[in-house]
Amino acid sequence: MDIRKIFEAISLELSAKFQKTVQIKHNGGKGDNREDAFVDFLEEYLPNKYGVGRGEVISPENEISGELDIVIFDKDHCPLFLKSDSHSLYPRESVFGAISMKSHLDSDELKDAYHNIASLKKIIPTKGFTSSSIPGMDAGLSPVVPVTAIFAYAANRSLEAIAKQVKNLDNELDDINLRPDFVVVLGLGIVGPNGQIRNNFNMYNLPQDRNDLALLRTTGRHTLLRFYMQLLDELNSITQPSLNLHSYFDMPSRVGKYKVRKHDQLMIQFDGEDEKSVKRLTLSAIDRIVENSKMVTLEQHFINHLGKPPLGAEQIYDLTTCVYEYNPENKPSMQHANIQLNEHGHPVGDVSTFQPLWIEIDGKQYAVDAGSINKDDFEENPDFTVTELMSQ
Repeated sequence: MDIRKIFEAISLELSAKFQKTVQIKHNGGKGDNREDAFVDFLEEYLPNKYGVGRGEVISPENEISGELDIVIFDKDHCPLFLKSDSHSLYPRESVFGAISMKSHLDSDELKDAYHNIASLKKIIPTKGFTSSSIPGMDAGLSPVVPVTAIFAYAANRSLEAIAKQVKNLDNELDDINLRPDFVVVLGLGIVGPNGQIRNNFNMYNLPQDRNDLALLRTTGRHTLLRFYMQLLDELNSITQPSLNLHSYFDMPSRVGKYKVRKHDQLMIQFDGEDEKSVKRLTLSAIDRIVENSKMVTLEQHFINHLGKPPLGAEQIYDLTTCVYEYNPENKPSMQHANIQLNEHGHPVGDVSTFQPLWIEIDGKQYAVDAGSINKDDFEENPDFTVTELMSQ
């Protein structure tokens, strides 16, 4: 049996299906049929652990990739947050790879595909993780860099011209790791590194010489087989981190241009209201907090809030961590507080001192003086009732 002959036949079949899509006048229809043919190939020839779909990838930080033509995901463990034949939403920890599909790879199509792939790679984590393949033994792994490729059925120019543009597009990237791993033209060849670029610890090892990133291989009728072999080698070298669904439930919300957390589950009752309700900070309040906060170290924050760091704080916290304080009236620390008790014997906060409410804005920790925000800074949060919030 000659594996090359099998893949040559598949390549011819893909080309024939592509030629049929040329007869479809509606652009959306063309794209769907073009991608469906390649999806069918991947579903048949990739191992069963890999699912193949279309859509966007989301991170626990509420960052979303662009629309991806083909997403290769963990079929056994991936919960799809949104599922349909035409569009699904995949958690980042379940994604092994993505492919941007093109009909004819002209210069504009290649540039567009570069941006599309970069939109996915920009939301990958920067911190590694540990994984235990053997009970009792943990291995340190690098963060997953999904396998990415641009796959075209044809091109209106030579492979040399494509390789030259690949080098130019690489040079325009702020981070070379945002590039696609391979650019493939069916029946013509592959542009990209020749050897494997991931190891068993998820380490992503691009060649240091940028010329090696755009190696030109005129693989002709064996292109599909060569690409399949490289794709599978890269996919099989990836170990995914565990998926923590709670991190998606608690992901930051998008408020205007900000990503904000811990601002929208506040049970508050203002004067004149019959009962407590769940409220969230308004966009204008968040704008004001960001514009008027001052960056201090965590150690200085403890001093500003409590008068001094808690006993043993240096053993628990990194006191050099940055905190953004919103204390527009420069209220003193609780050392100066006049603590009083209400009719139930509970302490009442002294609004004349700095009483921080913690929220997260764009990944930064803000200590917001509770006495410096007022009723107009809040709005009702329709996503929760008090009962729902208390039952979490």
